[in-house]
Amino acid sequence: MPKIHIHTCRDIPDELVKSLRKDCIAMVDSEFTGLDVGKKGTDRLCLIQICGKDNSEVYLVQPNKNFETPNLVKVLNDPKIQIVIHFSRKDKSAIENFLKPNCKITNLFDTKVCSRLARKYSNEHGLSALCQEFAGVRLDKKVASSDWAKDISEYSQKEKEYAAGDVQHLFLIKTKLEVMLKREKKYDIFMKCMEFVDTRIELDNLGIDKIFDH
Repeated sequence: MPKIHIHTCRDIPDELVKSLRKDCIAMVDSEFTGLDVGKKGTDRLCLIQICGKDNSEVYLVQPNKNFETPNLVKVLNDPKIQIVIHFSRKDKSAIENFLKPNCKITNLFDTKVCSRLARKYSNEHGLSALCQEFAGVRLDKKVASSDWAKDISEYSQKEKEYAAGDVQHLFLIKTKLEVMLKREKKYDIFMKCMEFVDTRIELDNLGIDKIFDH
């Protein structure tokens, strides 16, 4: 895995906001205490990972107790900045439910949905599979179930590297998948899927899952 600089903080610096606005893209992931992160859920957001096209710098953001991250929210709210997430359904829900001031991601690119549409030759659409195919990197998932709620100062180097790895290769993956998506003439249906994510989250909040099944 290429050498990266991992920064830990309570909010991203002004310089990163300017850089992400210039490039109009940000790679994002998040960690929770559990998967019940809906509006009435019992779990909470613990960490947000973010980087730009230059993936040599990754920021691990653990918000304060009030979840106030004004600079991060500026980026996530900006309709000109495309937010790239792998399996956005839970991340988008948690980020929008917890971060302050109010946060709403409107320019979304979900690499898992994209993979399902573009890579019909495979049944493997997890981040590990995509990193292996497109970046030639094997992700170490041994610390995936860590206690992310502890203070960020207590994170081990392995935990920091794992968290950073979840966004480090997303730009490359997104770029290659997007080419395949357009080649297969599925970009329009992909964008309709992105528009549907908010509705899918609302259904999650209502406890409804397989609404289109027989």
